[in-house]
Amino acid sequence: MRTNESAAGSTRLLHRLTAALLALVLAASAALPVFAADTAPTDTIYINSVSDLLAFADKCGFDQWSKGKTVILQEDLSLEDTEWAPVASFSGAFKGNGHTISDVSLVGAYSPAGFFGILEEGGSIQDLTIKGVVNPAGTQKTAGGLVGTNYGTIINCTFSGAVHGEEEAGGLVGRNETSGTIDHSTSRAMVSGAYATGGIVGYNLGVITGCTNVGAVNSEYQESALDMEGLPATLLELVKKDMGDDLSNNISNVSSDTGGIAGRSSGLILSSANAGDVGYAHVGYNVGGIVGRTDGLISGCVNQGLVQGRKDVGGIAGQAEPYVELDLDQSTINRLRTELDTLHTMVNGAADDMDGSTSLLNTDLNTLNSQMDTAVQAARRLQEQGGDYFDEVADEVDRTGDLISDTFTRLEPVMDTGVDALDKMTTAVGQLKWVTAEMAAEMLTASTALAKASSGAHKASDALDSSKQGLEQISKGLDDLIASLPGKDDSGLSSAISTILGGYSSVSGDAVDDHIKTAISLLQVANSAMSILSLGSGMSGQMKLLTTGLGLLRSATLLADDGQLASAGKQVTRAVGNMAGRATQIGALLGNTANLVSEQGNPQMASALTSMSGALGNVGDQLGNLEDILDKLGFNTGNISSGNASIQAGLDSLSDAAQDLGKAADDFDKSLDILKTDSALTSATLGHMSASLGIMAEGMSGLTSMTSQAADIVHWLAEQDPIHVPRPSSEMTATKDELFDAVTNMTDQMSTLNRDMLSASNTLTSNLRSINDQINVVSNLLLDAVEEISDPGSKNVFEDESENLTAQNEGKIEGCTNRGTVEADMNVGGIAGTMAVENTLDPEDDDKDENRSLLRTEYTISAVVMNCVNEGTVTSKKEAVGGICGEMDLGYITGCEAYGKVDGNNKVGGIAGHSSAKLISNWAKCELTGSKYIGGIVGQGADSVLTGNSCIIKDNRAMVEIHEPDDDGDDSEVALSTSSSNTDGQYWGAISGGQDGTFTGNLFVSDTLRGVDRISRAGQAEPIDYDTMRALEGAPKGFQKLTLTFMADGHIVDQRTFTYGASFTEADYPELPQKDGYLAEWNTPVLDDLHLDTVVTALYTSYTPALKSIDVRINGRPIFYVDGLFGGSNALSVTSQTPSGVANATEQWLMDFSDDGQETHTIRYLPQGKQGSVYVQQDGKWIKVPTDTFGSYITFTAAGTEIVMAFVPKGIPLWELCGGTVAALLVAAFLARKLIHKRKARKAKKNAAPVEELDTPIESDDQSTEQHTK
Repeated sequence: MRTNESAAGSTRLLHRLTAALLALVLAASAALPVFAADTAPTDTIYINSVSDLLAFADKCGFDQWSKGKTVILQEDLSLEDTEWAPVASFSGAFKGNGHTISDVSLVGAYSPAGFFGILEEGGSIQDLTIKGVVNPAGTQKTAGGLVGTNYGTIINCTFSGAVHGEEEAGGLVGRNETSGTIDHSTSRAMVSGAYATGGIVGYNLGVITGCTNVGAVNSEYQESALDMEGLPATLLELVKKDMGDDLSNNISNVSSDTGGIAGRSSGLILSSANAGDVGYAHVGYNVGGIVGRTDGLISGCVNQGLVQGRKDVGGIAGQAEPYVELDLDQSTINRLRTELDTLHTMVNGAADDMDGSTSLLNTDLNTLNSQMDTAVQAARRLQEQGGDYFDEVADEVDRTGDLISDTFTRLEPVMDTGVDALDKMTTAVGQLKWVTAEMAAEMLTASTALAKASSGAHKASDALDSSKQGLEQISKGLDDLIASLPGKDDSGLSSAISTILGGYSSVSGDAVDDHIKTAISLLQVANSAMSILSLGSGMSGQMKLLTTGLGLLRSATLLADDGQLASAGKQVTRAVGNMAGRATQIGALLGNTANLVSEQGNPQMASALTSMSGALGNVGDQLGNLEDILDKLGFNTGNISSGNASIQAGLDSLSDAAQDLGKAADDFDKSLDILKTDSALTSATLGHMSASLGIMAEGMSGLTSMTSQAADIVHWLAEQDPIHVPRPSSEMTATKDELFDAVTNMTDQMSTLNRDMLSASNTLTSNLRSINDQINVVSNLLLDAVEEISDPGSKNVFEDESENLTAQNEGKIEGCTNRGTVEADMNVGGIAGTMAVENTLDPEDDDKDENRSLLRTEYTISAVVMNCVNEGTVTSKKEAVGGICGEMDLGYITGCEAYGKVDGNNKVGGIAGHSSAKLISNWAKCELTGSKYIGGIVGQGADSVLTGNSCIIKDNRAMVEIHEPDDDGDDSEVALSTSSSNTDGQYWGAISGGQDGTFTGNLFVSDTLRGVDRISRAGQAEPIDYDTMRALEGAPKGFQKLTLTFMADGHIVDQRTFTYGASFTEADYPELPQKDGYLAEWNTPVLDDLHLDTVVTALYTSYTPALKSIDVRINGRPIFYVDGLFGGSNALSVTSQTPSGVANATEQWLMDFSDDGQETHTIRYLPQGKQGSVYVQQDGKWIKVPTDTFGSYITFTAAGTEIVMAFVPKGIPLWELCGGTVAALLVAAFLARKLIHKRKARKAKKNAAPVEELDTPIESDDQSTEQHTK
């Protein structure tokens, strides 16, 4: 596990990219022409012999000697009989030019060890081949065939031979540092080590690009895997014996981090391939076809070699560790340190603020004291200079107050008159709206009647049609008028009247009566009145503005204040001008109305309206003249008095015009009376109209009266004596200004002092509050730290951000393919064996205890496997095996494809065997074998011990078959999932075997399996047919067709596609290739209801020269052997029968064996005796066959594969019979003699003395006889 900060990660990435760029530059330089020797620079060194090479190596003992130098190898060299010591340090450019240095033997105590000990940053080695053995003594740390430790660039180099080291052993390089780059180089070596052992590099921190390993890494020694050319006999023995012993000892003592390209990598491995065997069966941890353990980037790599181990074994990576970044801001101890620093800064800042505030307030007070002294002195001088001046001013101020009071007293009734006039005009508007409604109702009735009458007359002229349209428009306008009257907005009312008038204009004269005409005239008057009232309401505001302005104007005149005088004068002038404009507009409206009324035949009203129009026009003209007078006046104390005459004349003209307006209003009232008499409208409506207009006339009269009264007040003010305020002396003015400035400065300084005091107080308060809050933060952190220290089991916190960090280059495996076989006991995957945090203390267990520490620390982790493909067979002896990953405790797997076979016992998955993380958008097309928790995507989901996350299975696609092993435990399988009578095994599912986890949008193809543990769930794990699966967006090529492949000796004999559910027999198979000395047969003779890609393999079994029977004689030897050329599962079966048909036969046997293609076979028979005859049954007859002997066996030849034979022993001769009789008699006599002798001895023993008194010992013969008898 690594803990790195972001800056360190960025620095490493920069080094790697720089190193890769340097490699490209060097590769390009290799294509340049080689200059002649006489043009070469003096820092170019040529090596033509071993002595040149030794001299070069010696000088490299000083690390600066080789800087800037180019070394060119011009010959192949052999170091036989030379014990090589590494080139200690090289910083230049070594160009091998394709030459080879062979017979290298490095066995001394060196570290780092290699042909080059250290390749420095900036140094390079290119186009060089080394052959030999690197097996250093001593610590055996950091050993490589070409370079021990690499900081530079290696391009197109090869090592063949053997490398052994305890830690960091690689076929080319022991340790590749961050700045190191290895480009398009090859290892053909047997590499062994205990920790971090790789075919190219032991431990990689830099960049490996386009490299290939074909040697064996921590695997069983196979001479055929090594390139032995160039290795002397002594070194061959070392490879075969000593290195083999080292390897055996190493793997038996447990190795970890073993990979085909790198044993361990935190750097980049790009576009590299492994074809060699990696690992040893059931031994070793973190074993991978490309890398044993990685938290860097693995991209575009391919493994084709066999990968084996004990645990955490993968086709690409054994253990895919996450990139781990320590979040220093979140760890308790670092947060406490940070908060204490913050508290210290706050306290210092508060002290500085207090010092600064004290100094600032002191300055403010001194400035204020100085300004107060200046003000006091100026006030004293002003008091002395004032004297009589202030008395004079006081008298004029008193008189001014009296004038202002009298003026406002006189203005009060004038304003009351104006208010009363405005109220009357407002009342008139309301009544006029009501009258308009009455008129509209009557007009509506009349217009409707006229329309009906016109319709009944059937007049077809255009005029009649136009009149109909006009009447309809009048009716619509009347409806709108009635609807708008209740509202406060008069715009609807005016619009309705306009509609009526528009309709009336299109009605022919004979289509209406006088009733309608009169009403139209009144509506025209009412419409004009509404407009006049709208203008008149604005007039009242202008009159108020005028009155106020006149008051201010007089006051400014009395005070001789030019500024106020000018402002008031402008206000008066603006009000008079606005009033003039409105009066002129009203007059124009009345004139237009007069014309309309005249056209309707109401001359009296038209005359009255014309008079009112002229009067209002005269009022407007007089107000305009007054505006000109006021504008020319200029309004200042010097000329206001001289302009009084002009103002008075203007006001008199205005008063006369107002009187004319009153007379015109009386004429209008009279015209209404005449209209009332002559009209056909109801008297009530006209009465209300008359009353409304009368009230309006009263309002207009009131406004006229108000104007006259205002003129009188102005006349009175003009007659008063002006106010004369004496001007102060220049000395007094200067003193006044000085006092004013001093007081102003004092005010400003007081504001500054107040602001500074408030700021200082706020700052102090804020600082104290912030310090208090910070002390609380520190206290809480201290309590957390004490709590964590008191709990030694405090867990570190890991935040899995894999899905959000797929763009970064750390902790990622992408675009890789595994085609090799992967085998281990547990945690086995086609791409990664395990995705977890490595527990270095216990390789049997990951991430269970290492996340505990004294204080809790928080980390961000990322482990990503994306767009990878597994095509090899993956096998686990115990549990946790997956087509992509075996054990997935964290990280993110997406866009991966899994094909082939995945075999295990427990927790078997097409993508992951056991997962606590995210499986998103993957594709599985596999054969799965296991007992329980078997799933097409995941065998079993769980919660992560490390992160606390749960398994998420989303948008995956599966097409799998599930098998279970035979009861006898052999390698054969029973495909339960394709059987029509199958009931799925426990915890089996096309997506997941167990139900733990979150499932979303997963799809599968199966005739018998359900989605999750025997249940298919909508939206989570749903079945679809194969054609639908093929048509899915993003479906990979491997899902587009089903393929049947026939293989023989690793070569494709035939390949064909088939439809889902197809079946084949051996008759459909291609011709089976034959091999001399072997029996050939297909491993599967019948294929039924195929749902997945299938491979049929030719099995070659070497012939067996003889078959033996299971039945044996009492000495354990087989009774029969059948000689021939047997292979495969052929066996000999024999059955004992009761002899019949052959006289004196003692045994009869039935033999049955498979046909090996021969017509006759030689049979060896072991009889109970030594002599006899053999009879064979042929065509129902017994035939005596010729025999021979083979040791104790009788041999004979028989045809066919089912043979019945009988054995007849030979007869006994007379001399043998007589000899046997004599021998029997002699034995009987001997036994009788012994028996008599024994009885006599027992009788003597009863009468004899004790044994210790006997003088004669027992004879040896007698003793032996006695023992035998017993």
